[in-house]
Amino acid sequence: MRKIMNALLLSCMKATELIEKDSFFPLSALEKTQLFLHTKVCDACRTYQKQSKMIDDAIVKSLNDEEESEQISNPADDDALIEMIQKKINT
Repeated sequence: MRKIMNALLLSCMKATELIEKDSFFPLSALEKTQLFLHTKVCDACRTYQKQSKMIDDAIVKSLNDEEESEQISNPADDDALIEMIQKKINT
């Protein structure tokens, strides 16, 4: 039983790694379970997960809005992209 519990319990560092991984790649069933259990008991990681999702959503929305309106002539322009993301985060 102890082996099972140790396999399911995550450190906050590992939980944040899985949160970020989940943004780009599918998690395994074990990783999903581990992250679910960890965020049920850890307020800090649950908050981090919500904030990470909010930032990812804002970036995707900004990029989609950008494509539609073509406000920035060159999407590779780092300064303009950073400014656009900062405006979205501050609103």
